[in-house]
Amino acid sequence: MQGLVAGIVAVALAITARALRPGETEFLVSIVRPPAVIAAVPALWVLVQVLPLSVLAHPIWKSAETALGHPIAGTISVDPGASVIALGQYLSVVGVVFLSAAVAVDRQRAEWILFALTAVGVALALMLFFRGVEFPMFARAQAIDCVSMGTIVAGAACIRTIERYETRRSSRSVSVLLWTFVACSTALMICCAVELFGATRETLIATVYGIFALICISLVRRFALGAVSTAAIAAPALGAAILLLAYHPVERGTSVPLALTGASDPSLIALNERVLYDAPFVGTGAGTFAALAPIYRQIDDPPPGSTAATAAAAIAIELGKPMFWLITVAAAVSIFILLRTSLRRGRDSFYPAMGGSCLITLLLLSFNNAGLFGTASGLIAAAVIDLAIAQSKSRTAKL
Repeated sequence: MQGLVAGIVAVALAITARALRPGETEFLVSIVRPPAVIAAVPALWVLVQVLPLSVLAHPIWKSAETALGHPIAGTISVDPGASVIALGQYLSVVGVVFLSAAVAVDRQRAEWILFALTAVGVALALMLFFRGVEFPMFARAQAIDCVSMGTIVAGAACIRTIERYETRRSSRSVSVLLWTFVACSTALMICCAVELFGATRETLIATVYGIFALICISLVRRFALGAVSTAAIAAPALGAAILLLAYHPVERGTSVPLALTGASDPSLIALNERVLYDAPFVGTGAGTFAALAPIYRQIDDPPPGSTAATAAAAIAIELGKPMFWLITVAAAVSIFILLRTSLRRGRDSFYPAMGGSCLITLLLLSFNNAGLFGTASGLIAAAVIDLAIAQSKSRTAKL
């Protein structure tokens, strides 16, 4: 599946690069340069992890050298092959981000992407509702994360339809927009219903925070509440920080990356805590949790999964705690920039508001489960973020 995704993205990037008009290319370069720099940092760090660096090499290579009786070029990663595969998966997701951003620079195409994401969210919500008990734990986490994003995307689609109704008043447009609003509202209700009855409390809280941010931005713009614009941006982020602190009292003995974990098995949480505590400062290598987990498993523990209990724990273990905090700060800064951009944008402000709101939800969900590392959730998250980036700036001056 990962190879198929990488191949399709590569072909699509080549076709899109050839088909883009000069004005679109110039505009795309101007908006993707900062995100490209941010996206390059984790990729470069994974490359460092697979290089033979004896100074930072994981202690496991020294043990292997002693056991085998000959020198070994050790690396930070305990499994360089798994790290290279993880790097390929990450680059595929980054490729989807830039591919969708290139498509979404056109306003009409951006609307089609918005509707397509809404439809995907509804489809996954219905699958989760009718086949929820059949989903494995990791697949269910992916589906829940996708439905959470789908709820916010459907809300943004409703806002888009209202804005179009206020600016287009021909008889033909009114009927079309009415049916569009009904469809988007139905999608929103379906996603909300699945969240209410199928998600955990922590997942529901993360989704509510995202919706709350979207509503705050919409109300500030609707009623021209310029004086409270800063509060509208800061309130969701401050609330998320308070939530993490509230769920992470010292007496619980859990690490911050596992503060909101949805894992119900205490042995699984304990295993993750042991791996996290023993992980070096520079990490164990991207994609290596599956290789490490059996070493830390106790004899009565169930078989560990292929990834950590939460995406945050996986990042802290595999990339190291400094990179974990760097990514967390980068996500928080991106949220602030997108929400601020939505307040300064003229039309289509719901796109960056949607992106910032989804990032808030994804940031909280990363402390709850590992669904963000799934193919489906990763692709949808990439598409949502790139849509927000592509429409965060008006192209009027470029036309």
